[in-house]
Amino acid sequence: MSQNVIEKMILNHKFRYIFIVMLVLGGIFLFTAVKIVNSLDYPNSDFFTFWLGGHLASLGENPYIAGIWIGGHHQFGASWIPNTTFIYPLPLSLLFAPLGLLSLYQAYVVWIVLSQFMIILSVALLMRLYPNQLNKHFILPLLAGVVLFRPTIITLINGQLSGFLLILLACIVFIWEKGKWWQGSVLLPILALKPNLGIPIIVLLIFYLILRRQMASLVAVGASSVVLLCIGLIQNANWVNEFLKAGGTKLSQTFGFSPTVWGIAAYLSGFRLNPTLVLGGLAAIVLLVGCLILMVRHRESLSPAMACSMAITTTLLITPYTWPYDQLLLIIPIIAIMTEMIKRQYPFLLTASIFLLFDILSLVLLLISAKIQMEVLNAIIPLSMYCILFIFILSMKSQKPLNNTTKVIQ
Repeated sequence: MSQNVIEKMILNHKFRYIFIVMLVLGGIFLFTAVKIVNSLDYPNSDFFTFWLGGHLASLGENPYIAGIWIGGHHQFGASWIPNTTFIYPLPLSLLFAPLGLLSLYQAYVVWIVLSQFMIILSVALLMRLYPNQLNKHFILPLLAGVVLFRPTIITLINGQLSGFLLILLACIVFIWEKGKWWQGSVLLPILALKPNLGIPIIVLLIFYLILRRQMASLVAVGASSVVLLCIGLIQNANWVNEFLKAGGTKLSQTFGFSPTVWGIAAYLSGFRLNPTLVLGGLAAIVLLVGCLILMVRHRESLSPAMACSMAITTTLLITPYTWPYDQLLLIIPIIAIMTEMIKRQYPFLLTASIFLLFDILSLVLLLISAKIQMEVLNAIIPLSMYCILFIFILSMKSQKPLNNTTKVIQ
């Protein structure tokens, strides 16, 4: 048999294997999604916001008009109305427009199935970057860590966007690590569809791109941003002003209660505004400066995975508004840390259990949160991640990669 025939047979076998695995996973994910949605009062859920936005977009309605937004809640039996209008950028409603054509129940099931696929594919992408490091001995501990991670569970139950942001960041890391800088940068502005997380991450990663002298990537970010903006403007020429007004109202209602440095500062100061601003502001500045110093000091040797990890953990700590399900993004720095531990020949049990240790920490903090009736102390999770990353990156040897691209570990 010729070599071409053998290669085609191997390729066909690989595709059949992937198809079977995806089919099995699809069945498991569908079963899980149905079980979750059947246990919920789904009109009174976080997902209803995204679905209603998509539903109104499919009808050509403006979700920033309070009467239309509240009327939609009444129409579909939602008694919980956390916001008087849509609080996300308008292009997000277009993203959910296909789901808005389905019934709320059907859309919720589909979204949870998609979220599970996005999470598992994110892990698969990151593992493909380091085939010799994250070998078969670490697959089961890693998957167990993902499944048991509290942010994974509440992301699925709440029908949140975290899985979508995770797959975006995983794709950006994967493409950048392959040396295709501008191609990965095209995806970067899409993170702004959840601006409280996306915009700080975008700013930090643009700073990283500047340090790496990736000028074409900056052009790609700008072009992609313009396209995203225009998509919303075609639908509603005044959407930016309406979104900023809605977002400002939401921030004023929730400031000081999120698991960030602002939440911890509010908790320590008895939820007094001025001390919260001072303590939270100082902590945010220290963390942000620490992140920037690392990027500058190790600009030539800092891999995209480590840079994204620092951007994610820093953002989760300094952004004014976030919740525990947003910490699903910490899957990326956890995998980056595991890879670094393997490279440095840490003991197998310690490396394999790092994710499970964060699972345990999240459960302990859940018990504490239930006792104090607030989630602010969950900021300890990204803070712990920040400290570990800081130590690892600080101890790296500076070395300039060849051809100004990141060398992929084979």
